Amino acid sequence: METLWTGIIVFGCAVLLCYSLVPSAGLKYIWKHNSRKRLREGRTDKRLYLTFDDGPSREYTGRLLCLLKQYRIKASFFVVAEFAEENPDLIEWMKEEGHLVGIHSVQHKNALFRSRRFVRRDLRRSIETMEGMGIKVHYYRPPWGHLNLWTLFFIRRLGLRLILWDVMAEDWSAMETAGTIREKLIRRVFPGAVICLHDGRGAAGAPGRTIEALGESLPLLISQGYSFERMDAYEY
Repeated sequence: METLWTGIIVFGCAVLLCYSLVPSAGLKYIWKHNSRKRLREGRTDKRLYLTFDDGPSREYTGRLLCLLKQYRIKASFFVVAEFAEENPDLIEWMKEEGHLVGIHSVQHKNALFRSRRFVRRDLRRSIETMEGMGIKVHYYRPPWGHLNLWTLFFIRRLGLRLILWDVMAEDWSAMETAGTIREKLIRRVFPGAVICLHDGRGAAGAPGRTIEALGESLPLLISQGYSFERMDAYEY
């Protein structure tokens, strides 16, 4: 009996690895490997791709949009559908300012071990919500970068493009200050990098610290010759 249970546990672990853990880790590795490869081969210039997850937030997203307008930066927002429904005016503001709007799930639930039914419903409802606001959805970023085989199947079937990232600054954490976020951004960016930050959720006040950090780091990055593009200008 002990051998049987051991076999069942081993089999279950193998299934989980193949179903979700390996695809999630593997795709993150491939994304970053390809980014570094393009950099080594000189196939990118000093463009950065500024992206924001977990919004829109009534408290913070408007402040962020004002900051981006100040520096004439177009960014990409991966929005949580339920938050978008609560803040349609912020989605309209993003559209008016020329930002790209993609999806980031309905409720920011982890898809790592979710079923086919959950993944299909989550993606479809996210798309339908945004289309109801006049957004044609082409881009998807999974919460925490976690996905499974059904995620890959449905994003392909629905004509979505998966977007991951190259640079984070742990800006959701209560341990970070505006200063440490700024320092991480300046130290970690490289030509062609996709930067992932957050305009919602996280620890108390976290998006405010992100906005403060950007207020200091954006002019510095611009002075170093960097420009900013939306994800639809990204070269794969």
